[in-house]
Amino acid sequence: MKYDTKLKIGIITYDVPHKKTQNVVNGLIKKGYLNIRFIINKFKPFKKRNVLFDHRPNQIKGLNYSSFCKKYHFKSTSLNKVNCYSNLDLVLICGSGIITNNKIERRLLINCHSGLIPETRGLDSFKWAIYKNKLVGNTLHFIDHKTDLGKIISQSKTSLLQKDDLYLFSRRHYMEEINMLVNFEENIKNKNIIKLNKNKPTMRMPIKIERKMIEKFDNWKSKFIKIQND
Repeated sequence: MKYDTKLKIGIITYDVPHKKTQNVVNGLIKKGYLNIRFIINKFKPFKKRNVLFDHRPNQIKGLNYSSFCKKYHFKSTSLNKVNCYSNLDLVLICGSGIITNNKIERRLLINCHSGLIPETRGLDSFKWAIYKNKLVGNTLHFIDHKTDLGKIISQSKTSLLQKDDLYLFSRRHYMEEINMLVNFEENIKNKNIIKLNKNKPTMRMPIKIERKMIEKFDNWKSKFIKIQND
């Protein structure tokens, strides 16, 4: 398909090196999107906690947004600025923390949630979906004032292969999240929405439950790879 490379795209990200931002922006550049503005939010270190399995690559690494600004002459502004979204056609969220209500604009800010909403909402969605024997996938959606309940643009079930262990599957899940953001135009035009029941958002997975999730993966895989292949 042809891409509207003249679109003015905002990228919400942190003021530190950030892998997801780097992945998404590199993908956009390869498609010819060069009218990009970074919207910067100050990074606040996460509270350290013990986990048994990191389902996402380390994010605070890679290139800083300023490296792209220097190389491609992209502009940047602060998320705290009153008119930070002015003249933008859409805004992709790559790294932001909580976006305050006064910074949420209807049908402008696009997020990719690493779960299939409204069934799997909140934190650690990848892990909770496996633990609860649910489909694993990503949801591209507009954000609003409710947790992971904005208008869905498109959804994608994460590809599951016979050779997958938990690590390989989690990394493919992450890359499919990146691809949904990079291919936002295709997803807007070719919607794929899965009918699911609404559940409450989850919090971080406690380590005792995480241990059970890891133990359940092989059984979960056997069930869903059969469904996928039927």
